[in-house]
Amino acid sequence: MDCGTCDSAPALPVEAPAPVNVNLTITDKARAMLSDAFGDTEGQSLLVGVLSGGCSGYMYDLQIIEGSEPDCQSLDVMGINVQVPNASSHLLDGIEIDYEDRLMGGGFKINNPNAGSTCGCGESFG
Repeated sequence: MDCGTCDSAPALPVEAPAPVNVNLTITDKARAMLSDAFGDTEGQSLLVGVLSGGCSGYMYDLQIIEGSEPDCQSLDVMGINVQVPNASSHLLDGIEIDYEDRLMGGGFKINNPNAGSTCGCGESFG
């Protein structure tokens, strides 16, 4: 958008970071919860992604999917098939997926050594 009061600057190219080979871990408690969620169904994967938003800039996105997604790395982590999009691989390399019991119900928690900051809810990072 040009306000018309100053010279327009040339457009800057947006460059996506190069994909990195993701290395992640899943705690025993998280693995047990995921195994229960998968049940006996074959061909399911845990999609671990990142969305823009949240109070710190990015939000984790965990989904159970059928099959595989395009442009994703497929990992076997302790018998759990995990898909990580190449576009967010630099943000997710080295994470640990955990499961915590809480007073008002449990939930998955991501421990991310790449996060410069996290919010109090633990669902977003920057």
